[in-house]
Amino acid sequence: MKAIYISARDTGSHARLARQPIVKVMTQPPVLISDRELLEDALVRMINSGLRHLVVVDATGRCVGVLSDRAIAAVWASDFNALAVRTIASALGPAPETVCVLDEVIDAAKLMGANGIDAVAVTDTEGRPVGIVTGGDLVALLAK
Repeated sequence: MKAIYISARDTGSHARLARQPIVKVMTQPPVLISDRELLEDALVRMINSGLRHLVVVDATGRCVGVLSDRAIAAVWASDFNALAVRTIASALGPAPETVCVLDEVIDAAKLMGANGIDAVAVTDTEGRPVGIVTGGDLVALLAK
């Protein structure tokens, strides 16, 4: 069994990182896509932008979720033609993966851990996306 040594000086460093406002670590502005667009459009946008996640909005501009490259791959694996006919909305889960701009880093980390996801959208108090936090953002925060 490996032992982990934590210095007495460092006991509060993780707590301080976890309690930082989410706006300090989020990537902004997020790349948005409409839930009405086809999955193939999302895949093209991801490839062209070099991103693995897109924040999905409805017709009112409110966040309805985060579309990952993994979700697209899962749809494609079940039906090779699905990307050309299915909308992005069909690939999203029932509840959007979001945190509010008023939340802290720990809130995003808990949501990601509890749901087995690697990105959450950050929304304003009215549900409009203003940023995104990915697992990479959390790793970068810890590496500082």
